[in-house]
Amino acid sequence: MSLQGPRRFQKQSAGHVWGRAALLYLPLLALSMVATRFQLVAPLALTSGIQPVTRAFLIAEQNLTHAYTTLTQDRDLSRRYYEVRRQNDVLRQSNELLQREVARLRQVTQITATQAPSVVGIGQVTAVDPSPLLSRLTINKGTAQGLRLRMPVTVPAGLVGQVVEVSSGNAVVLSLVDPESRVGVTLARNKGGRGLAFGTPPDRMKAQFSLGVDVKVGDELVTSSLGGVFPVGIKVGTVERVLPLGPNDVNRVVTVKPAVDVNVVEDVTVLGGL
Repeated sequence: MSLQGPRRFQKQSAGHVWGRAALLYLPLLALSMVATRFQLVAPLALTSGIQPVTRAFLIAEQNLTHAYTTLTQDRDLSRRYYEVRRQNDVLRQSNELLQREVARLRQVTQITATQAPSVVGIGQVTAVDPSPLLSRLTINKGTAQGLRLRMPVTVPAGLVGQVVEVSSGNAVVLSLVDPESRVGVTLARNKGGRGLAFGTPPDRMKAQFSLGVDVKVGDELVTSSLGGVFPVGIKVGTVERVLPLGPNDVNRVVTVKPAVDVNVVEDVTVLGGL
């Protein structure tokens, strides 16, 4: 018995079903176009099926938009942060320069009131002699700013030394602890007794007094008129030790700790020569 007959019948039945469905769908589609003014509207089953996909794409778009906006805002904030930081650095540098200038003006005022009125100017220390046997400083002021040889150099704490070399824009200062340094000293507070102090590297001085001068440990030494280089009364240092007298000594020798540590000074004041 052949099976082609039933199969042909099944195919014809399926064709009749789809044909009837098409006849039913086309009038409904036409009616929908008329109801929506000829705008095609997808069937509810189709829209319901693609709704999750549409929602996923919408969420993805929102996330991408939010991420882009956040990235743009972060870039703007980062740019603003670095700009504010740069401005802050400029303001900090300006503030430091201003504070240093105020400190210099105070230094001049203090020195003028306590040491000498004839201030030529303030110089910044730009170099220190590296030799342990010498003690000399280079400052950024010279003849163009009125400096000359033998001018005293000081700070509020006390005497630093004197100018021994000078060019147009720089000067070399011989400090008190240099072996070539010589400065006339006397006991402070009107105790009298002139002496002569000289440098003993790396960081001390020695002073000689006549045997009649009652100099003791702790006595403060200031400049005297001996030598005619330095104004009288500027602090030089403090007696640290009185050396024992020998049988043939005609002078009393003391060790002096300078009032100023020349290794840490940054700005010095140059006084007019006597």
